[in-house]
Amino acid sequence: MKIINKLKEFGRLNLYINKVQRNTYDTLASLLLHRLFPDSTVLPFSPFSLNPNTILHAINDIQVNQRKSVIEFGSGVSTLIMAKFIKSNGLTVRILSVDHNHEWSGYIEKELIKHDCLDIVELVVAPLITGEWGQYSGSWYDQEIIKKTMAERTFDMLIVDGPSAGKNAQIRFPALPFVIEALDDNFIIFLDDIRRAGENEILNKWKEIFTRANKPIVVNKDSQKVYAVIKSEGGFSTNPMTY
Repeated sequence: MKIINKLKEFGRLNLYINKVQRNTYDTLASLLLHRLFPDSTVLPFSPFSLNPNTILHAINDIQVNQRKSVIEFGSGVSTLIMAKFIKSNGLTVRILSVDHNHEWSGYIEKELIKHDCLDIVELVVAPLITGEWGQYSGSWYDQEIIKKTMAERTFDMLIVDGPSAGKNAQIRFPALPFVIEALDDNFIIFLDDIRRAGENEILNKWKEIFTRANKPIVVNKDSQKVYAVIKSEGGFSTNPMTY
């Protein structure tokens, strides 16, 4: 019994250490990201936002691996920060940001206008509808609306932070099957909330999709992070600094 209690204590301690490390990384990342904006700016983070360290990783990858076209499911502070970074550095990158909430998308649009970077982003409001999406049955974004906006474009970065998984743990699964044919040969995918069981299952299903499609990938999943990365082979590592 003493050994079991010791193991439990060790497990709790390990969870605590990981949380402290994540908070440290997010604090450092937040300091860097805020430098893109005027001193008086308070960025609109919410409980559903990508963590600052996740956003910093995406920005690193945009810069180092010279990404050109981003598609993002779940608009928010990440949209604003990436757009501001792209505009401030004169990069030729465009973001297609999809959200189901018209009011929230309107708020993000106002923030983009305020910080003079709306021209970097195309905001798409696609309501959630019920349907069959391959291995998933339930709600997801209205694909027909998104298809009209995508046209013949390809993407080298996919960020999946929506829809909210409150009612269905698998709700983010359709993102990859929907986008896979439009992915460049050299790409990176960010899947947020990987500490949840639902996102872990989605990650495993996505790996199977790439295997069946004969597309070699590299998967990065770290217990100290709240997101996972899938990328094509090649390209530089763009993980933010760790200490």
